[in-house]
Amino acid sequence: MVAHAVLVLFLVATVAFFILNVLPGDPAAVVAGIDADRATVERVRVSLGLDRPVAVRYAVWIGDLTRGHLGTSWTQREAVEELLRQRMTVTLRLAGLGLILSILIGMTMAFLSFLGRFGHGMIRFLEYFFFAFPQFWFALLLLYVFSFQLGWFPMVGMHGRTPFLLPALALALGNGAIISRTARASLREVLRGRHVLAARSLGIPEPRIVLFHVLPLAIVPVVSVAAIQAGYLLAGAIVVEQIFSLPGLGRLTLTAILQRDVPVIQGAIVVFGLAFPLLNALADLVVGFVQPQLRYGRNR
Repeated sequence: MVAHAVLVLFLVATVAFFILNVLPGDPAAVVAGIDADRATVERVRVSLGLDRPVAVRYAVWIGDLTRGHLGTSWTQREAVEELLRQRMTVTLRLAGLGLILSILIGMTMAFLSFLGRFGHGMIRFLEYFFFAFPQFWFALLLLYVFSFQLGWFPMVGMHGRTPFLLPALALALGNGAIISRTARASLREVLRGRHVLAARSLGIPEPRIVLFHVLPLAIVPVVSVAAIQAGYLLAGAIVVEQIFSLPGLGRLTLTAILQRDVPVIQGAIVVFGLAFPLLNALADLVVGFVQPQLRYGRNR
């Protein structure tokens, strides 16, 4: 598990470095400003270390990364890891609430789909609808309806008691549709099992069958999908945080892209890339807790 995370971190860091270093344009000219002369641009290039060969800069980047240092921001002149740490709390709260809402929406839709043919057709329509539109579209729609028209939530920023509810809901709708499809397929397969028929023949109440005999088996693929979707929630926060003016990691990354602040972009890519193996490892732990026989089976 640790070796896998280290390998992913190395590959993501390498890809991020070389992609950002082959992009057209001169970062030194962007940092120096549009009114800077050639001499000033050259001084900025030297101060940023851009005059050194790419191989040397890559070796320095990897060496600093092994020590937990992600470089220094070209525009804010602060350590990148400190900038990311300051913004990480907002993004984690947003993504965490978005994940909870995704699971609640997805599991509710999955259970409602079994309420007759009409319920199944309506849930399938909602799944396609939620999945068809991007997260920023839902963000703008929710912002217009609930903030601009109804005034129930603040328009932007960290004001009010629930500043994360609307942006988290914008992140959750599409992901909830994916979780719903996964949960529907898993529930349908488990409900066809012989152990469910045996439990029903013994007269066990249906709620007890669903809670103790169906859910523990059906939840396994849902947990795995939810872990993957949690990583996409972190990535989706880049645009949603900008729309709602939330001072999170996504907004910091987008600002760095506009300012061509390469160290901040590289650091953000590393953080987002490392999130996926960590979330998958967490999903394995949750699955092992819910289904201990799977964990024991791996150890044999």
